Amino acid sequence: MRSFCNTSLALALVVVLASPALAQRQRQGGGFGRGGGNLLTNKSVQEELKITKEQKEKIDEASKKIQDKYRDEFAKLRDLQGEERREKASALAKEVTEELTKAADLTSAQKKRFGQIQLQLRRTRAFTDPDVQKQLKLTDAQKETIKTALKESEDKIKEETKDLDPRTDRRKIGEIRQKVGKETQGKIAAALTSEQKKTWAEMTGEPFEVKREQRRPGGTRPQRNNRQQL
Repeated sequence: MRSFCNTSLALALVVVLASPALAQRQRQGGGFGRGGGNLLTNKSVQEELKITKEQKEKIDEASKKIQDKYRDEFAKLRDLQGEERREKASALAKEVTEELTKAADLTSAQKKRFGQIQLQLRRTRAFTDPDVQKQLKLTDAQKETIKTALKESEDKIKEETKDLDPRTDRRKIGEIRQKVGKETQGKIAAALTSEQKKTWAEMTGEPFEVKREQRRPGGTRPQRNNRQQL
Protein backbone atom coordinates (compact mmCIF):
# COMPACT_ATOMS: atom_id res chain seq x y z
CA MET A 1 0.00 0.00 0.00
CA ARG A 2 1.21 3.40 -0.84
CA SER A 3 -0.27 6.83 -0.22
CA PHE A 4 1.05 10.11 -1.50
CA CYS A 5 1.06 13.45 0.25
CA ASN A 6 -1.60 15.83 -0.94
CA THR A 7 0.78 18.68 -1.64
CA SER A 8 -1.38 20.85 -3.85
CA LEU A 9 -4.86 21.39 -5.17
CA ALA A 10 -3.66 20.55 -8.65
CA LEU A 11 -2.35 17.18 -7.53
CA ALA A 12 -5.54 16.49 -5.61
CA LEU A 13 -7.53 17.22 -8.73
CA VAL A 14 -5.42 14.83 -10.76
CA VAL A 15 -6.28 11.98 -8.48
CA VAL A 16 -9.78 12.45 -9.52
CA LEU A 17 -8.90 11.69 -12.96
CA ALA A 18 -6.93 8.55 -12.38
CA SER A 19 -5.51 7.05 -15.52
CA PRO A 20 -7.51 5.04 -18.07
CA ALA A 21 -4.99 2.26 -17.53
CA LEU A 22 -6.30 1.92 -14.01
CA ALA A 23 -9.86 1.74 -15.24
CA GLN A 24 -8.86 -0.94 -17.71
CA ARG A 25 -7.29 -3.05 -14.99
CA GLN A 26 -10.38 -2.64 -12.85
CA ARG A 27 -12.48 -3.97 -15.73
CA GLN A 28 -10.17 -6.93 -16.12
CA GLY A 29 -10.17 -7.73 -12.43
CA GLY A 30 -12.24 -10.40 -10.72
CA GLY A 31 -14.99 -10.11 -8.17
CA PHE A 32 -17.76 -7.70 -9.03
CA GLY A 33 -16.01 -5.82 -11.80
CA ARG A 34 -15.60 -2.05 -11.53
CA GLY A 35 -17.85 -1.63 -8.51
CA GLY A 36 -16.81 -0.46 -5.09
CA GLY A 37 -17.75 -3.88 -3.75
CA ASN A 38 -14.74 -5.33 -5.50
CA LEU A 39 -12.57 -2.64 -3.95
CA LEU A 40 -13.66 -3.60 -0.47
CA THR A 41 -12.28 -7.11 -0.97
CA ASN A 42 -8.94 -5.73 -2.16
CA LYS A 43 -6.06 -6.27 0.29
CA SER A 44 -4.46 -2.84 -0.20
CA VAL A 45 -7.81 -1.12 0.31
CA GLN A 46 -8.49 -3.16 3.43
CA GLU A 47 -5.10 -2.13 4.80
CA GLU A 48 -5.82 1.53 4.04
CA LEU A 49 -9.18 1.28 5.82
CA LYS A 50 -7.63 -0.66 8.71
CA ILE A 51 -10.17 -3.45 8.33
CA THR A 52 -10.24 -5.72 11.40
CA LYS A 53 -10.10 -9.51 11.29
CA GLU A 54 -13.78 -9.69 12.20
CA GLN A 55 -14.72 -7.25 9.45
CA LYS A 56 -12.66 -9.16 6.88
CA GLU A 57 -14.49 -12.37 7.76
CA LYS A 58 -17.81 -10.59 7.25
CA ILE A 59 -16.62 -9.17 3.92
CA ASP A 60 -15.40 -12.56 2.67
CA GLU A 61 -18.65 -14.26 3.61
CA ALA A 62 -20.84 -11.53 2.12
CA SER A 63 -18.80 -11.26 -1.09
CA LYS A 64 -19.36 -14.93 -1.90
CA LYS A 65 -23.11 -14.59 -1.45
CA ILE A 66 -23.26 -11.35 -3.43
CA GLN A 67 -21.23 -12.76 -6.33
CA ASP A 68 -23.69 -15.63 -6.67
CA LYS A 69 -26.66 -13.28 -6.32
CA TYR A 70 -25.54 -10.85 -9.04
CA ARG A 71 -23.62 -13.19 -11.35
CA ASP A 72 -26.32 -13.19 -14.05
CA GLU A 73 -26.83 -9.43 -13.82
CA PHE A 74 -23.17 -8.69 -14.43
CA ALA A 75 -23.09 -11.23 -17.27
CA LYS A 76 -25.86 -9.31 -19.03
CA LEU A 77 -23.66 -6.20 -19.13
CA ARG A 78 -21.45 -7.86 -21.73
CA ASP A 79 -24.25 -7.52 -24.27
CA LEU A 80 -24.57 -3.76 -23.73
CA GLN A 81 -22.53 -0.93 -25.19
CA GLY A 82 -21.64 2.69 -24.54
CA GLU A 83 -23.69 4.87 -22.22
CA GLU A 84 -26.33 2.19 -21.57
CA ARG A 85 -23.66 -0.18 -20.31
CA ARG A 86 -22.05 2.49 -18.13
CA GLU A 87 -25.34 3.52 -16.56
CA LYS A 88 -26.49 -0.02 -15.78
CA ALA A 89 -23.04 -1.06 -14.57
CA SER A 90 -22.90 1.97 -12.30
CA ALA A 91 -26.34 1.29 -10.83
CA LEU A 92 -25.54 -2.37 -10.27
CA ALA A 93 -22.15 -1.61 -8.76
CA LYS A 94 -23.76 0.88 -6.39
CA GLU A 95 -26.26 -1.73 -5.24
CA VAL A 96 -23.54 -4.31 -4.69
CA THR A 97 -21.34 -1.84 -2.82
CA GLU A 98 -24.15 -0.85 -0.48
CA GLU A 99 -24.82 -4.49 0.41
CA LEU A 100 -21.18 -5.34 1.00
CA THR A 101 -20.48 -2.14 2.94
CA LYS A 102 -23.46 -2.82 5.17
CA ALA A 103 -22.32 -6.39 5.77
CA ALA A 104 -18.81 -5.19 6.63
CA ASP A 105 -20.19 -2.93 9.37
CA LEU A 106 -17.67 -0.16 8.62
CA THR A 107 -17.04 2.61 11.11
CA SER A 108 -17.79 6.22 10.20
CA ALA A 109 -14.11 6.90 9.52
CA GLN A 110 -13.82 3.79 7.31
CA LYS A 111 -16.92 4.73 5.34
CA LYS A 112 -15.54 8.22 4.73
CA ARG A 113 -12.17 6.98 3.50
CA PHE A 114 -13.75 4.24 1.38
CA GLY A 115 -15.97 6.86 -0.22
CA GLN A 116 -12.91 8.99 -1.01
CA ILE A 117 -11.15 6.07 -2.68
CA GLN A 118 -14.21 5.21 -4.74
CA LEU A 119 -14.51 8.82 -5.86
CA GLN A 120 -10.85 8.92 -6.88
CA LEU A 121 -11.23 5.85 -9.07
CA ARG A 122 -14.25 7.21 -10.90
CA ARG A 123 -11.95 9.65 -12.63
CA THR A 124 -13.51 12.32 -14.88
CA ARG A 125 -16.87 10.54 -14.82
CA ALA A 126 -17.26 11.58 -11.19
CA PHE A 127 -18.07 15.10 -12.35
CA THR A 128 -21.27 13.91 -14.06
CA ASP A 129 -22.67 12.59 -10.78
CA PRO A 130 -25.52 14.84 -9.52
CA ASP A 131 -24.33 14.51 -5.91
CA VAL A 132 -20.78 15.52 -6.85
CA GLN A 133 -22.06 18.42 -8.93
CA LYS A 134 -24.16 19.57 -6.00
CA GLN A 135 -21.29 19.42 -3.52
CA LEU A 136 -19.03 21.32 -5.91
CA LYS A 137 -21.83 23.78 -6.71
CA LEU A 138 -21.18 23.49 -10.42
CA THR A 139 -22.94 26.02 -12.60
CA ASP A 140 -24.93 24.98 -15.67
CA ALA A 141 -22.12 26.34 -17.83
CA GLN A 142 -19.54 24.22 -15.98
CA LYS A 143 -21.70 21.11 -16.30
CA GLU A 144 -21.98 21.70 -20.03
CA THR A 145 -18.22 22.23 -20.34
CA ILE A 146 -17.55 18.94 -18.54
CA LYS A 147 -20.16 17.09 -20.59
CA THR A 148 -18.61 18.39 -23.80
CA ALA A 149 -15.08 17.49 -22.66
CA LEU A 150 -16.10 13.93 -21.87
CA LYS A 151 -17.92 13.50 -25.16
CA GLU A 152 -14.93 14.84 -27.09
CA SER A 153 -12.69 12.48 -25.14
CA GLU A 154 -14.80 9.44 -26.03
CA ASP A 155 -15.00 10.42 -29.68
CA LYS A 156 -11.24 11.01 -29.92
CA ILE A 157 -10.40 7.68 -28.30
CA LYS A 158 -12.77 5.84 -30.65
CA GLU A 159 -11.29 7.58 -33.68
CA GLU A 160 -7.66 6.98 -32.71
CA THR A 161 -8.18 3.33 -31.71
CA LYS A 162 -10.62 2.24 -34.43
CA ASP A 163 -7.93 0.44 -36.42
CA LEU A 164 -6.24 -1.15 -33.40
CA ASP A 165 -6.81 -4.67 -32.09
CA PRO A 166 -7.46 -4.81 -28.31
CA ARG A 167 -5.75 -8.20 -28.18
CA THR A 168 -2.47 -7.17 -29.79
CA ASP A 169 -2.38 -3.39 -29.45
CA ARG A 170 -3.17 -3.03 -25.76
CA ARG A 171 -0.10 -0.92 -25.04
CA LYS A 172 -0.83 1.48 -27.89
CA ILE A 173 -4.48 1.77 -26.88
CA GLY A 174 -3.43 2.45 -23.31
CA GLU A 175 -1.08 5.21 -24.44
CA ILE A 176 -3.85 6.84 -26.46
CA ARG A 177 -6.26 6.67 -23.55
CA GLN A 178 -3.71 8.20 -21.22
CA LYS A 179 -2.94 11.02 -23.65
CA VAL A 180 -6.61 11.84 -24.24
CA GLY A 181 -7.35 11.45 -20.54
CA LYS A 182 -4.70 14.01 -19.66
CA GLU A 183 -6.22 16.46 -22.13
CA THR A 184 -9.65 15.94 -20.58
CA GLN A 185 -8.24 16.46 -17.10
CA GLY A 186 -6.87 19.80 -18.16
CA LYS A 187 -10.18 20.95 -19.60
CA ILE A 188 -12.10 20.02 -16.45
CA ALA A 189 -9.48 21.49 -14.12
CA ALA A 190 -9.58 24.75 -16.07
CA ALA A 191 -13.35 24.91 -15.65
CA LEU A 192 -13.23 24.75 -11.85
CA THR A 193 -12.73 27.65 -9.48
CA SER A 194 -10.11 27.60 -6.72
CA GLU A 195 -12.85 27.04 -4.15
CA GLN A 196 -14.23 24.09 -6.10
CA LYS A 197 -10.77 22.55 -6.37
CA LYS A 198 -10.40 22.92 -2.61
CA THR A 199 -13.76 21.23 -2.06
CA TRP A 200 -12.77 18.42 -4.41
CA ALA A 201 -9.52 17.89 -2.51
CA GLU A 202 -11.55 17.48 0.68
CA MET A 203 -13.98 15.09 -1.02
CA THR A 204 -11.24 12.80 -2.31
CA GLY A 205 -8.74 13.00 0.54
CA GLU A 206 -5.15 11.88 0.14
CA PRO A 207 -4.30 10.17 -3.16
CA PHE A 208 -4.36 6.40 -2.97
CA GLU A 209 -3.18 3.69 -5.37
CA VAL A 210 -5.00 0.38 -5.45
CA LYS A 211 -2.84 -2.72 -5.84
CA ARG A 212 -4.06 -5.77 -7.67
CA GLU A 213 -2.62 -9.10 -6.65
CA GLN A 214 -2.03 -11.44 -9.57
CA ARG A 215 -1.57 -15.15 -9.32
CA ARG A 216 1.80 -16.23 -10.69
CA PRO A 217 3.73 -19.51 -10.56
CA GLY A 218 5.22 -19.86 -7.14
CA GLY A 219 2.91 -17.44 -5.39
CA THR A 220 1.11 -14.14 -5.53
CA ARG A 221 2.75 -10.86 -6.43
CA PRO A 222 1.16 -7.43 -6.04
CA GLN A 223 0.88 -5.23 -9.12
CA ARG A 224 0.85 -1.47 -8.77
CA ASN A 225 -1.69 0.55 -10.68
CA ASN A 226 -0.20 3.38 -12.73
CA ARG A 227 -1.40 6.91 -12.10
CA GLN A 228 -1.38 9.67 -14.68
CA GLN A 229 -0.34 13.09 -13.44
CA LEU A 230 -0.54 16.53 -14.94
